[in-house]
Amino acid sequence: MNIVLMCCAILITVVFVFLSLEAIDTLKQIKKTAAEAEKLAINANERLTDIEPAFKTVNTVTNGVISGWGKLITLITSFFGK
Repeated sequence: MNIVLMCCAILITVVFVFLSLEAIDTLKQIKKTAAEAEKLAINANERLTDIEPAFKTVNTVTNGVISGWGKLITLITSFFGK
């Protein structure tokens, strides 16, 4: 009976060591991925800041076009509404 318990203890120890090593490798990879994601986010933030004036210009033009269409539709519906 002691041999069986000793074999089980050895097997459990080996499995625990293997799982610990895999957990360490996984945590290292997560750390590396998080660092790369942080670099990507910083780079994206800088690029978005650079093109922010373009977004404002597009927004202004879009609002102007929508406003023009709105006025035209209001004018047309006022003719048919009378």
